[in-house]
Amino acid sequence: MLPTFVLGGLHWNQLREQQELELAELPLLAEAGRDRLIDSVRSRLEILLEAENERPFNDYQRRVYPEDQLMSELVFVVPSFEQNPAPDGVQGWFAWDFRQGPKAPYEMFASDWGGWERWSGRESDLAEAVEELIAHDWADGFPKRITRYDYLRDPFSKPLAYVVINLSKEQDIDCLVREEPALRDLDSELVEIYQYDFHVRFYLEPDGTPRVLATRLIMVDGNRKLARMPDCYSNLAQGATLIQGFFIDPDWLFRDLPRDLAAQVLRLPETFHPVDSPSLTPSDEQVVEKIYLVDELGFETYDPQDANFGELQISIDSQELHLRHGRQTRGFLAVALMLMLSLGTGMHLLLRSVKRELDQARRTENFVAAVTHELRTPVSAVRLYGEMLRDGWAANEEKRAEYYGRIVTEAGRLETMVERVLEKSQLASVETKPQPGDLNEWLRGHAGRQWKLSEDVRLELDPTLPRVWMTPEALRSIVGNLVENARKYAAPQDGRGGAEPILVRTVMDELGPRLEVLDRGPGIPDEDKRSVFDAFYRRGDEGTRRSKGTGLGLHLVKIQAQSIGGDVEVLDRDGGGCLFRVRLDPAPAGVEQPEA
Repeated sequence: MLPTFVLGGLHWNQLREQQELELAELPLLAEAGRDRLIDSVRSRLEILLEAENERPFNDYQRRVYPEDQLMSELVFVVPSFEQNPAPDGVQGWFAWDFRQGPKAPYEMFASDWGGWERWSGRESDLAEAVEELIAHDWADGFPKRITRYDYLRDPFSKPLAYVVINLSKEQDIDCLVREEPALRDLDSELVEIYQYDFHVRFYLEPDGTPRVLATRLIMVDGNRKLARMPDCYSNLAQGATLIQGFFIDPDWLFRDLPRDLAAQVLRLPETFHPVDSPSLTPSDEQVVEKIYLVDELGFETYDPQDANFGELQISIDSQELHLRHGRQTRGFLAVALMLMLSLGTGMHLLLRSVKRELDQARRTENFVAAVTHELRTPVSAVRLYGEMLRDGWAANEEKRAEYYGRIVTEAGRLETMVERVLEKSQLASVETKPQPGDLNEWLRGHAGRQWKLSEDVRLELDPTLPRVWMTPEALRSIVGNLVENARKYAAPQDGRGGAEPILVRTVMDELGPRLEVLDRGPGIPDEDKRSVFDAFYRRGDEGTRRSKGTGLGLHLVKIQAQSIGGDVEVLDRDGGGCLFRVRLDPAPAGVEQPEA
């Protein structure tokens, strides 16, 4: 039992520590889910920005002059905006030359209204946003404009003619064609182009509309030789500072993209709460991690409060964890209870078995002592009277007859003891076949010669008693042992001392047919009433007991009663003494009574 309790205690401590560790890990789990979602959104945004960074600078034109057409016929193609579907999350593209001041003309491209088309003026709210952006960047001043773009890609060179044609003022086709021969003097000239990566900004319109836009800076070196060229070629004499960019759809960035990515990267028990969900409050039952993508992705904002736009939330409900911990605790306690019951039952059965073995050993010891005593007395008497007869101590026939009678009596005691031992062995190994019979008739006909009916034994027979299942051997053993037991412990005083004789009676009532033997002896204590029918059981110690016997009489009564379908019990008799009640099994009428 000690190892069981030690292992149970260790398992309980381990279970509690595991539960505490899981509860302590909930904030870490929520933070890890938050980081995974932010990294996934950042990765998707970087993919989009890198794809746009790869877009050629001359794509931001109404017509594009391919580099492979250089110094051949002027043939323009549509920009890549029109050749490929718009990427997810892009609302439209725009571009302008920053050197032309806060009112610089701009180009816009989008796919929202029936195909790729050029925007101008105030045809949409995005056009207004571009105009506001131009004015804002011009007001920032040169240092802010330059430091905003923090990553310069490797500079690259392009033929001057290629750059001039693509970036010519208003792309005057007639002028370009007419003055094309003038470019042939510049066919060996190269121009350096500097390209900065896209920079993302976020701000809120006065009406609360969110704007997310990415811009890059393209710087083209000037060439003084262009100053002598016609107007359509001379605009790059001082170089160019181009701002190119695109609008990012805020619904895609703050709603659709996080929702789709959360379904991929979050794990149970992490729960995603999209934009516009009720704000959650952390508590003992709920761990909450909040995400502000504007701040996490490092967007530039005009107002510091804009960094808190688009709150996303990841929560972990600890209630389910508490429920699981409760189930684990109840399961452990149930197993512990079952184990305790098993151990208790096992200990109880073990103690009962040990007690039964000890009682059996004690009864066997008492039986051996009783048998030794019972054998010694008749054997000594037989030997004594035999020696007296041999040596002629009996002077007359009367004495010899007395001695012979004593020898026969003691031999009968020996025979009775041996018969009881053999009877117990026979009942344990041979099946008894009871037959229907009249118990009252059997008692009247056999009582006198079987157990010497006299003044100390009285019969009281119920005439309504039905036929019962019985055998003569069982009845002789039952009645004989019960009467002998009553005589041994409650012997009347020959009817002269006022003592009440032993009563043998039959009874028929709602309990069925019964055979009862009643005495006025000292009675049997309640704690011994179930044990008196055990083999070799005798109250007290054989070294100090005065009454004779081996402890088999009442045991034979029980097994004989059971052999004919009945049972026996001992009760207290009103007024003192014992009542031994043998319950019998009623038998159908019309079957012959067994012979004696």
